[in-house]
Amino acid sequence: MNEIAPQPTTTSIFVKATLLSLAFALIMLFITALGIGVWGYNKLNNFAKLADTSIGELKTTFESGWNSPVTNSDNKKNFLILGVDSLVSRPGSPALTDTMMLLSLDIKTGKISTLPLPRDLWSSKYQTRINALYFYGQERFPTEPQKFVQETIQELTGVTIHHTVVISIDSVAEIIDMIGGVEIDVKTGFTDSQFPRSNVDVTVVKDPAKLYQTIVFEAGPQTMDGERVLQFIRSRKSGDDQGDDIARAERQQLVISALIKRSQNFELLKEEKTLAELYKYYNKNFSQQFSVQEGVATIRELLPVKSNISFNGHSLSVFPEDPNGVITNPPTYKHKGEWIYEIRDEDNFRNEIQDKLNVLPENQIKEQN
Repeated sequence: MNEIAPQPTTTSIFVKATLLSLAFALIMLFITALGIGVWGYNKLNNFAKLADTSIGELKTTFESGWNSPVTNSDNKKNFLILGVDSLVSRPGSPALTDTMMLLSLDIKTGKISTLPLPRDLWSSKYQTRINALYFYGQERFPTEPQKFVQETIQELTGVTIHHTVVISIDSVAEIIDMIGGVEIDVKTGFTDSQFPRSNVDVTVVKDPAKLYQTIVFEAGPQTMDGERVLQFIRSRKSGDDQGDDIARAERQQLVISALIKRSQNFELLKEEKTLAELYKYYNKNFSQQFSVQEGVATIRELLPVKSNISFNGHSLSVFPEDPNGVITNPPTYKHKGEWIYEIRDEDNFRNEIQDKLNVLPENQIKEQN
């Protein structure tokens, strides 16, 4: 593993907690609806038919989850969320995790903390960027490549990871379109004149005019559909500070916040067709990574504090902008011309991540138990 995997010509994609936050919100809405009698038998039966299931199967699934213990460490449930970039416009290219985010949920307070890890963060142990770990994982664990990523990131950060969720760029757009788009308050406007067009085979097409398009985002609140959201979070050629990893991570977290807000809209309870489509989509694509039963068990713990659920986004400190920054961008000659983020001190790096996520390192959790 001494060579760097090929880097994508397109940009980072949003993962970060799309499916997770949506799953939590929808399950909570569903349980609330049943509890207050919003859904009668006919509505529930219609939902079950649209979701290709039955009321009996729904009851079994939810009862199983309700009576199961929730996976956690010291009341923290930690996720590694991976965005896999394997676009059809780049046939034969390796699947790379262009987005990687740690998310910690405090099941006793409802506080959700996220921390994106830059795609260009360097792993000194494996001599590669961390976005290539998924590619190498396909060699070690062909059916579960995310397992290698989880093991490596857990060792690198000292954070116990309970679940790893993998989502592709297409899934993000589909989910956002299913819920009717999201409202996002763009903090800083930008223009990207080199945004890759979709459905263009870059191995065949070489004309820049056909490869790229210009996208413009004005500052202020706006409703975005799936395609527009992907442009917002994938752009990296604006030529200003909105084109770096930190800015993209901040935009990703804006999308997460908007998605959570939209998912908590009580009006969704009246849309059994939308909920059924989401439920069916989740079961098909993500239930193996984070089961509905585990989601129900988690929501059971969160119900007493559901009005206090909050979202807190964080980012790693960067040197020299921050004199105490835990990562830095070294001269490219140190890594054969590669542009990377390097960890300055591994202990300080782990401590900052654990502090921002408010989690204990694994060894302290074992000592408590």
